[in-house]
Amino acid sequence: MRLTWLEMKKAMLSPVIMVLLLLMLAFNIFSIISNSHYKEELKVVNDIVATYGPTFDDDVLATMEGDLEKQVRQLGGSDTVTYLETMTYEQYEQATVDEKQQIDEVSLKFTYLQNAKALEERYEAINLSKEKEALFEYYSMPAWLENKMIVEFDGWQSRYEEIVETNEYKQWFFLSDYRMHSELFRSLMKNLAVEGVLLVILLTAFITNYEFEHRTQLVVYTTKKGRKLLINKGVASLLVSFIVLALLFGGTLATYFSVYDYSAVWQTSISSGFNWEYRLPYITWWDLSVGQYFGLALSILIAILVIVGLLTFTISVYVKNSYYTWIIGVLFLLAMFIAPAYFSNGVVLWLSSFNISLLIMNPHQYFNGGTTFMMTQYHEVWTLLIWLFIASIGMFWVIRYFNRRDVV
Repeated sequence: MRLTWLEMKKAMLSPVIMVLLLLMLAFNIFSIISNSHYKEELKVVNDIVATYGPTFDDDVLATMEGDLEKQVRQLGGSDTVTYLETMTYEQYEQATVDEKQQIDEVSLKFTYLQNAKALEERYEAINLSKEKEALFEYYSMPAWLENKMIVEFDGWQSRYEEIVETNEYKQWFFLSDYRMHSELFRSLMKNLAVEGVLLVILLTAFITNYEFEHRTQLVVYTTKKGRKLLINKGVASLLVSFIVLALLFGGTLATYFSVYDYSAVWQTSISSGFNWEYRLPYITWWDLSVGQYFGLALSILIAILVIVGLLTFTISVYVKNSYYTWIIGVLFLLAMFIAPAYFSNGVVLWLSSFNISLLIMNPHQYFNGGTTFMMTQYHEVWTLLIWLFIASIGMFWVIRYFNRRDVV
């Protein structure tokens, strides 16, 4: 254990790794704060959920409409629509601070009300059959793969029908105009994943190749501990990775959730109709709340970074140079991300979809059905299992290789 700790100290005391960690953390915090100009507007969801509950139906919307009418009459208007349509900039500027806050609140709540009223017709008009036809027209597939994708689409269709039948989509969430799902998962979580990859590759290569780069391998690896030190290095790399990632992820996410208040929407279904940012809403394979989705997405990213650490360890033992290992590791992951774009054959594209780089770059699409091979059921689970197996085999093989090679 003492040797593992000493190996860990090498990375934790490295100026390059620590400075890079601080720069990434500073960049993330700056990005969050600089884009937080609408954070106060988002808090209206807390008031709506506290007053009317986390879900809505016609009765809830009628009550909400009546409450807005009362609030408008207190402000001197006759009805909500007329009051907001006739409100001019001059009238707004002449109002008191308290009246301005009430006007802003009425305007925001009315926007949520209008979106909620239109949601049922819009959501039930979704036609997933067209998505199915588009996939089979675009890609050539053998019969077995086509049958598999038909089963996947039928399952996704059933899930959509379940969402409609149970009114799962009728739950309050931030307006889609704010794109808060993308803000958290497509931007922030993806940035954290990429930054984590860069740090994990660097510190793993640094610990593994330390003796070779400082020309002490002939002394260290000929001692009583000898070649077994490599196992301590592997364990130390994983432990330091967890510490560094805890600082990076913890500091960044703590800042994000202190700026944006999610307290009222953690229990909201991620498949809420308000979470509709692009052509289709997020229709997940299971009924997941925002909190559950966040926890699972974070777990997937941590698992991917562990796999990246194991792969880097394997490369490091062969290359014996930290900077070359870092370059090879980054290029390898980059190639995995780019390569599927050049495949048109259905089978090859399906196989290439089990790709940790795609998971790193698309945390906003986890557990979501859709029109790509990546958006099939249990795709994330199978991808992690396949690459964990590959990384584990590589690690055990490289340890055996190292025990039989010269240390020169």
